[in-house]
Amino acid sequence: MAKKLKSNPKTKPKFSMTTLIIIGVIVAISVGGGYYAYQSMIPVNLDYPVFMAAENVLIKTGVSADGHYVFSHQSSRGGKQVIQNGMTSPTWTIPKGNLVTIHLINEITNKPSEKSLHNFNIDEFNVHSKNLGYFDTQSITFLADKSGQFTYHCTVHPEMKGLLIIQ
Repeated sequence: MAKKLKSNPKTKPKFSMTTLIIIGVIVAISVGGGYYAYQSMIPVNLDYPVFMAAENVLIKTGVSADGHYVFSHQSSRGGKQVIQNGMTSPTWTIPKGNLVTIHLINEITNKPSEKSLHNFNIDEFNVHSKNLGYFDTQSITFLADKSGQFTYHCTVHPEMKGLLIIQ
């Protein structure tokens, strides 16, 4: 004869509902964080991630001595800034194949009659920032995969332009 097993109502299940919910939340956060990390490695001019260290370039808006709006920049590689004919902002030279992260900041204060708005664009590399108000920032990463001379500019103030040379 088979012996009947008695069930003990005091035994607890191995995982409580609270434990399962906590595990589910941890998995969801991990998957979401992984997806965000993957997306952050995709430059604006490509459809796939690039695994290399980026050259960091800080670009600031400013006003020249004669009152014109200009861009100025500082690179993690250093170098001096030169302004070409027909441009108001410095020429910037980088090697072909570099991954470049632009950190843009608008440092022009608002005037009572005019709000300070600027943006940064390099059309050939799909680099387009949003319009930045006073002290707003944005970072954009692109791969310098084409050789040549390219104009960077502000669409709000067309006189704000400079030259990017990729060799």
